[in-house]
Amino acid sequence: MRLLSAALVLSASAVGLVGATHPAEAAPLAHPCGYYVIQNNAYYNHCGSGNVTIHIEKLFGDKEQCVTPGHTPIGLQPFTTFAYYVRPC
Repeated sequence: MRLLSAALVLSASAVGLVGATHPAEAAPLAHPCGYYVIQNNAYYNHCGSGNVTIHIEKLFGDKEQCVTPGHTPIGLQPFTTFAYYVRPC
């Protein structure tokens, strides 16, 4: 009986380890790098260091903007359709 319960405990422990992940691996990024949209608001997240110029594609005329590291609001979607890195600024 003692051998059986030790085997059950060991098996239960092994099953519990299969689904375990590290907290850093399980948590998604709060803001992905580059262009993204949340609830019709368009953003650009510059994940590097230093300021960069981004090209913002707008429905009624594109523009360029210098952004700092981190996420920057760039307009409303569908009027702001995309943004991408151009050069340092």
